[in-house]
Amino acid sequence: MTLLDRATAGRTDTHRRATRQTHADVVHRLCAMLDRILSPLVWTGTSRDHTLLDFPDHANVGDSAIYAGEVAWLREKTGRGPGFVGKLDADGDWDRAAIPTSGPILLHGGGNFGDIYPRHQNFREELLGTFRDRPLVQLPQSIHFGDACGVDRTAASIANHRDFTLLTRDHESHALAHRHFDCRVEMCPDMAFGLGTLQRPAPPVRDVLLLLRTDVERVTERPGRVLPTGWHVADWMGEPADVHARALRSARTLALRSANPLDLRRRARRVAYYDALAQQRIDRGLRLLGSARFVITDRLHGHILCTLMGIPHAVLDNSYGKIARFARAFATVWDGVVLADGLTEAIGAAEDWLARNGGALQTGKGPDRWA
Repeated sequence: MTLLDRATAGRTDTHRRATRQTHADVVHRLCAMLDRILSPLVWTGTSRDHTLLDFPDHANVGDSAIYAGEVAWLREKTGRGPGFVGKLDADGDWDRAAIPTSGPILLHGGGNFGDIYPRHQNFREELLGTFRDRPLVQLPQSIHFGDACGVDRTAASIANHRDFTLLTRDHESHALAHRHFDCRVEMCPDMAFGLGTLQRPAPPVRDVLLLLRTDVERVTERPGRVLPTGWHVADWMGEPADVHARALRSARTLALRSANPLDLRRRARRVAYYDALAQQRIDRGLRLLGSARFVITDRLHGHILCTLMGIPHAVLDNSYGKIARFARAFATVWDGVVLADGLTEAIGAAEDWLARNGGALQTGKGPDRWA
């Protein structure tokens, strides 16, 4: 079954071809869904703080986009961001004593629910055991288990919690959760849509960017051939060595310039630091995507951020069909998106788009080559 088939399974041929919605249509519809689903779960109109755990302190731009969308949604709907943000350290430990003693606990969304990323799953299960009497909301996740024992262990942790809500971002994850977990389960779009529509940061300087995974979820084949000039292959897993130092300086400057003495508190400075760190990573990803007229990607948040900016792109899939599952669940294919069954088809889609939109910026062969 092709990516197009997987993303449109169960729909008529008319629906499969009906991609006349714009990127703005997709963004506005999914933002409204976020409001409808999250508002009953999150304390809006209250002065009480929210705790947001499992901050993604790594170079992956997609996770930072999710975090920033979570914070943006909270600020818009509650009038304030999270009162406390926490993360795992390098050894998988976390500061239990620092977590506030009241209020709902929100768990960062994404794609680490299951056994692909055991450190985060262990953290999630430990939280379920530690805070059994606190409302705990798992923000939208894709779920993937390769081992039934992992499902059983997670099910036992959830069964012992009194108020756990699990939000899923595709039908397959929703069905698995309903089948195995004794908790409230709802479908919800990815939290990066909490950012709303975004502007391309600068005019494009190249024709095509191939944003292709280099991590454990990679499946895209990479044939050895020289790319045309104006085509570039990259991933977004690398970042400057001083990213943490710059975020710390930004948080300190913000606190010192604020007229609110509460911004000088340690918790507030921690949140400001994490916000600055995530924003640096998002800006790096937006610059990379925005540098091209057309993008080919097998990253879900390559698809989502291109959609937020209205950049035309071709979508491949990751190792377990995450992108097709999300596209099918929330109809995210718009009139600038091609669902490609493999890299060769995606390259053809990029060439066709260039031909219809003024041709290449440059001609000839460039230095970039697939490994």
